[in-house]
Amino acid sequence: MTETLYVRAHEPGTAERVVNELLDREHVSPERLHAYGKRLPGGLRVEATRWRSTALAILPGAVVGAVAVPFLWLVVVETPSDVATLALGLIGAVAAGGWSLMHERRKDSPMNAQKRAMRHGDLLIAADVDDSEADAVERRIADSHPEVDVLGSDPAQRP
Repeated sequence: MTETLYVRAHEPGTAERVVNELLDREHVSPERLHAYGKRLPGGLRVEATRWRSTALAILPGAVVGAVAVPFLWLVVVETPSDVATLALGLIGAVAAGGWSLMHERRKDSPMNAQKRAMRHGDLLIAADVDDSEADAVERRIADSHPEVDVLGSDPAQRP
C-alpha cells in the first residue's frame, strides 16, 4: 500500500530540489511523483500540472463557446441578426466557460485545497510512498528542507 505525501514549496527551484531528492535519495519512481503549480520549473523530471486561476480556467472555454455557438447557429439554422449573434456568443461563452472551470477544478483536486498558496506562486508536490516509509520520508524532507511545508497525507493541512 502507498500513502500520498504532500509538500508545499514556495519557490520553483526549491520544488525542483525536493523532487530530485525524492527521485535520487528516496528512490521514489517518477510515476509516483506529481508537481502542481502556477510557475513550474523547466526540466522537471516528473509529470506536472499547471494551476490556473479561476479567470484563466474559464477563458479557453468561454472563447470557444463565444465563437462556436453563433457559428453552429449559422450553419444549422440561419444567419442570425447582430443582436442574436451577440446573445448566442454570450450564451456560448457562459456555458462553455462554466464547463471549462468545472473540468479544470475537478482534475486538479489536490490543488484545490492549496488554492490560496497556488495563487501566490507556491508549488505542491505529491509523492506516493510506501506506507512503511511514509513517516521516515516525511521527516527526512522536513529535516533537509526547512524552507518547505510538509503537509503529510492531507493537502488541506496548514502547517
